[in-house]
Amino acid sequence: MAMFCQCCTVIEYCRNVRTLLASDDDLSNPEFIRDVRDFAHYLNISSYHWRGHLSDLYRDYHGVIIGGDGREAFLNMRVFEFDNARHWFRDFCCRPTKPHVKPYVRREARGRAKILATILRAAYPEAAMTWGVRAANDNEADDIPF
Repeated sequence: MAMFCQCCTVIEYCRNVRTLLASDDDLSNPEFIRDVRDFAHYLNISSYHWRGHLSDLYRDYHGVIIGGDGREAFLNMRVFEFDNARHWFRDFCCRPTKPHVKPYVRREARGRAKILATILRAAYPEAAMTWGVRAANDNEADDIPF
């Protein structure tokens, strides 16, 4: 149970706790997608349970989701209600990305990926702080001449 100030206790969430909605730029960044997918895999949740887990995380979030325009956004969880949703969760959340593959999100899955990334960002803010961020001096590059 979250601890709220007197004002927030009345409305049962805190307007000062904010999470940014995953943006189109985030979804176009292969490293962001890699980090979201690998974090989801790290959580070790069965493809049978992902839909319920996301619903529980969203329900229990005691803050506000903010869109790119700065206004409160509500997530439409119905995007996960389709035939073979379990297969999508299996492929997107239950398998690690291969190191030399450039991950992307198909156009028809962008809404699902956006909501999944946003909910995980809200539930695990410390882990999500570095999603999509890479060091400017990539010393791991194979083409360094020395």
